[in-house]
Amino acid sequence: MSEADIMASLTATPSVPVTRIATFRFHPHVSPAQKADRARAFLALYEQHPELILEKPRGGRPLETPLELTGVKREKEWDLGFVVLFKDEAARRAFDSDLGHEKLKNDTDPLLAQVFVYDFVKEENLGW
Repeated sequence: MSEADIMASLTATPSVPVTRIATFRFHPHVSPAQKADRARAFLALYEQHPELILEKPRGGRPLETPLELTGVKREKEWDLGFVVLFKDEAARRAFDSDLGHEKLKNDTDPLLAQVFVYDFVKEENLGW
């Protein structure tokens, strides 16, 4: 399925919820208080937009579970992460284009060594 087909299907069915996974790795010099402040800031931003959200962010710090797979690289040292469920693709776009979101990103980005954000919609058979 092409990107155009995917976007067309999302536009045709705007009520499909969008799940976001977001994880953050801060630079080593960032203090626990600064990390906690950023986490509170993200949660507060989502609280400001209940009309866009089906399920509030939930998450925390990662568990260091062993992964015994040959030749598979596992990312480590994430500081925090969360999952949130948007009402649909239009809601996700509205949230991402919000000026508060842009300000929060600009304030947080200098503290981050790495960020991972993955948005997806439910698909039977995982889309294949």
